[in-house]
Parts: sequence; C-alpha cells; structure tokens
Amino acid sequence: MEEIEIENNIFFTRYGAAYFEDISTIAVSDIHLGYEDVLAKNGIFLPRVQSRIIYETIDKLIERYAPEKVLINGDLKHEFSRNTPQEWKDAFDLLRRIGERAKPIVVKGNHDNYIANIASKLGIKVVDSYEEGKYTFQHGHRDFKWKGIAVIGNEHPAVGLRDSVESVVKLPCFLYFKKKGLIVLPALSIYAGGSDLLKNEISSPTLKKMRLKEGRVYGLWEAYGIIDLGEIRNLQ
Repeated sequence: MEEIEIENNIFFTRYGAAYFEDISTIAVSDIHLGYEDVLAKNGIFLPRVQSRIIYETIDKLIERYAPEKVLINGDLKHEFSRNTPQEWKDAFDLLRRIGERAKPIVVKGNHDNYIANIASKLGIKVVDSYEEGKYTFQHGHRDFKWKGIAVIGNEHPAVGLRDSVESVVKLPCFLYFKKKGLIVLPALSIYAGGSDLLKNEISSPTLKKMRLKEGRVYGLWEAYGIIDLGEIRNLQ
C-alpha cells in the first residue's frame, strides 16, 4: 500500500514521510546525512549512497503530493560537533533541491549543532519547533507541551516481528497515539536500523509519557509498502 490516511488530511506513506494535506506539508525526520563520513573517521568505510537515495525519495514525495512545504523534523545531519565536509555538501544540496520546488523548513534535532551555518547559506532559518494549524512539530529529544497534534522523530521506531521459530523481521514504523494526539515519525536514514519498540527502552522524553501499548503501529515493508499492524499491545 502506498499510503494510509490515519485521520482526515493526515497520510502515512511507504516512503517514511507523513503528508499533512490541510497545511500542504510533507514531514520527514532523522535523515542523518554525513553518516558515512563519521564512520570513515573511525576506519569503517561504507559506500556513499545515502544522499542519492534520500534525494530520490524526497523527489518522489514532491512529485506525488506537490506540497507547499517540506519539513525536516530534526537530525538532518549526523555528526554532533562541527559540520563535516560531507554534511556541508549533502545537506546544502538537499535543501537547495527542496527549495526549487517547495519551501524547506528545518526543525533542529539533537544532532543538528551548526546546521544553521549550512541552512543560512540558502536563507533558511532553523527553528526549535514549528507550529501551523493544529500541528506542532518538534524533534522529540526534549519535553514540550502541545495542543492538537504533535509530530516528533528522534526515537527511530521499529518493530521486530517474530514467527514460531523466533525468526525476526525488523520494520521501521510510524507510531500514532490517537487519544494523546502524538505522531512519531520513522527515521529516513538508510543506516538507522531502528529501535525495537517491543524490546528496547524508550529514549524520547515525550514518548516516555505515553502508554506505549496504546500506540498504533504502521510498519514499512519494502515488498508491501505501509502496513497497519494494530496496537503495540497486540504485537507483544
């Protein structure tokens, strides 16, 4: 399935992005550009393919939904300290590409120290949170309050599906708490394996306040697209 409409005007897509039709905005999170550069400094060399895949994904989303805005909800870059050469190039190129077809919005994540130096070259202001209509977008690494619906990232949510012989398929996922009005976006990075909600401790202070078992899981499976897996309580 290409997309699922979880509420009026709110769509979860197979590409790991949410589309908010009423404010004409695509939201993605946790891209972590520059990941390969950081690993290379530690003697681990990966092919530098992530930026190309991210560019192609964003292009597909813009072509499909024609949004007025593309919002990056934190952790555009990976290195905590100063921007690496790869981060400069990849982040600049991504924001420039988005800016040719939509308005880029950058919400600062905990990895995004110095990202403003890159964004400012394109006249883009980096913000701690973004509010429009009934939505509040914040990365999720800090506690905050909201009215309406909050959208966070940070957690890199995933679920490990186990069969009778304990084989596991781990799927990145969206997480939705309808009663609390909270959406957790999956990581867009191809290197973010995801934190298994069924096994690992929660790190986001906002997510820690939720009754996790009430969260509804929408898994991303390359072969099938996006799948409604039901509430976490039924997966445990």
